[in-house]
Amino acid sequence: MTIEIKPLSPEMAETFTSYVSDMDFNHAPHWQFCNCQYYHLKCTSEEWRARSAAQNMQLAHENIRNGVMKGFMAFDGDKPVGWVNANDWHNYALLDDDPELLQYDGKTGAIVCFLIHPEYRKQGLGQRLLETVVEDFRKQGFDRVAGRPFLWSAHPERQYHGVPNMFEALGFEKVSEKNGEFTYVLELK
Repeated sequence: MTIEIKPLSPEMAETFTSYVSDMDFNHAPHWQFCNCQYYHLKCTSEEWRARSAAQNMQLAHENIRNGVMKGFMAFDGDKPVGWVNANDWHNYALLDDDPELLQYDGKTGAIVCFLIHPEYRKQGLGQRLLETVVEDFRKQGFDRVAGRPFLWSAHPERQYHGVPNMFEALGFEKVSEKNGEFTYVLELK
């Protein structure tokens, strides 16, 4: 298996939304409509649940094309097989008043979602995407990168934030834990 990891570009908007639309979400059917827009909107839970897949797909196209949505896609040949949503934390409207992230000076990157094709899970692809993100944030001059992995042993396929050992393997330090979700931070400078 030869995997190529590419930064999300405006030309990849359709590729991204097709990848999400074609994904098997039997383990969490309500995720099918997200198109990785949850963190890009600041709304109530009720407002979020009232949104349609078409609305989120259109927003994904807009956010990708205007550069608000960033991250990396993994490809096996021409087939998309993985995605990580990673960006300056200020580009995530849902996080704009996050007290934990507000405490940091300088530029902080955030990792909010991994979406690995079922046939490619448990093969280290999430780890490779995480490594790519960290290196990219380092090249861009970010001061640190944060993620919020969690463990859900009953449903490991739902661990869309990644898992702690992925972050620990790259030197991230656990700075907090709240309701089974951890905050990990890696200082880059």
